Amino acid sequence: MNPSSPGLYVKNLNYLFISKVRIKTIRYFLFSPENPIHLRALVRELKEEINAVRRELNRLEEVGFVHCETRGNRRFFILNREYFFLDELMGLFHKSFGIGGAILKNIDKLGEINFVILTGSFTYLTAPNKDIIDLIIIGNVDVEVLTQIVGESEKNLKREINYTVMKNIDFLLKKKRRDMFVMQLLLSKKILLAGKFEDLVA
Repeated sequence: MNPSSPGLYVKNLNYLFISKVRIKTIRYFLFSPENPIHLRALVRELKEEINAVRRELNRLEEVGFVHCETRGNRRFFILNREYFFLDELMGLFHKSFGIGGAILKNIDKLGEINFVILTGSFTYLTAPNKDIIDLIIIGNVDVEVLTQIVGESEKNLKREINYTVMKNIDFLLKKKRRDMFVMQLLLSKKILLAGKFEDLVA
């Protein structure tokens, strides 16, 4: 198997990050960027030993990945949105887990795909809104397969995922006409799961 293939993304993370507890801890904060949490609650969430979780929290606080604030006699931790490598980690983890990981794992079943995009409103979890698109897939898409993937991800996330599908020819036409939706997409923060960035913006 090609070492860059989607099926190896999670395995790659296991090699890049020696500690599985660290992977789970980073994943929690990246996928819940607005939720402060204290140590014992995180231990329950991760289902790991308290000393291992405490050790990873201390390390992540030391490098500035999380902020800590004291409330009463408890220390709460929350993602530092100004962390220097935040965008890179967001891309890495959203390609390995969640809806992004599920799509990449099944991308060969989805049809002829040009681009798969997770929007910033989804990855940085701004308040869910029925008018905000979380996921955009451009190409000749098997909608039935996509619906199954999205449905499973919605159960895991316990929230609706708003997505749109567009044929590549329609995307190119909208881009040529400087359609507002497409222009906002190109200019906004996003994670490109499939396709080349230079082709997306060309």
